[in-house]
Amino acid sequence: MVSLKTARQAAEDALTTIGAFPASMPQADIGELRKALNWLEMLLNSRVGARPVAGFWRIIEIPLEADVGDYLLSDYDDNAGTQQIFGVGIVSGTGSVDHLPLIWENESLYENLEDTGTPCRVVATRDASPVLKVYPTPTQSNEDAGMVLRVRIQTFHTEIDKSGNADNDLLLRPSWYLWLNDRLSYEIGKGPVRRLPEGELKRLQDDARTLEIELLARDGQYNSGKPPVTEPMAGWDADNEYHGGSRSGYTPNGSR
Repeated sequence: MVSLKTARQAAEDALTTIGAFPASMPQADIGELRKALNWLEMLLNSRVGARPVAGFWRIIEIPLEADVGDYLLSDYDDNAGTQQIFGVGIVSGTGSVDHLPLIWENESLYENLEDTGTPCRVVATRDASPVLKVYPTPTQSNEDAGMVLRVRIQTFHTEIDKSGNADNDLLLRPSWYLWLNDRLSYEIGKGPVRRLPEGELKRLQDDARTLEIELLARDGQYNSGKPPVTEPMAGWDADNEYHGGSRSGYTPNGSR
């Protein structure tokens, strides 16, 4: 069985990488550990803000209520909160599901808020606590029929306990642990815990970028049944040798 890391283990690994937690120490300095855990949480939440991450996907269901058009997602999701809404469907009392078009608040200017009936589209706000606004406004017959909104979302990471065991599940597949270690080491090595030499920071940054490119090349094939072999990145030949730019696949000025 594959080994799954906790938040504390990931933070301790990064502290070891930057030299703050050598093998001679029985445990990491609690102040430095808390800083590493804080940056770990920010890093994970930044990650899920940039792209879909499977461990953070959820399905939530919201019962329609008569004369209620606005539904605060934090009343229905878990403690992690909602980072992104992928899609919304409406489930009838018999269990059939119809997709509802999803638009964003700044694109919704011409709704007749007096209209009532079975919702045919949804507007989502973009603030820290998103609201789903269904249109038209549901009626008592919709509520009596047991109709619900089925919402596919991506959450943030649940708050990591920074004072106790920090035994939170990272919600990442183990294939991403090495990337996480390099990237977290880079973040806490820029000053929060240690200030590493520029050369060491660049090595950590380059290694994280290389791993990210390789992992994303496979993760982009969500429905593929093929083995994890992808097309080579631009600049690589058939023997997996890179020609030009840096070892991470980025040129020195950051272009691809």
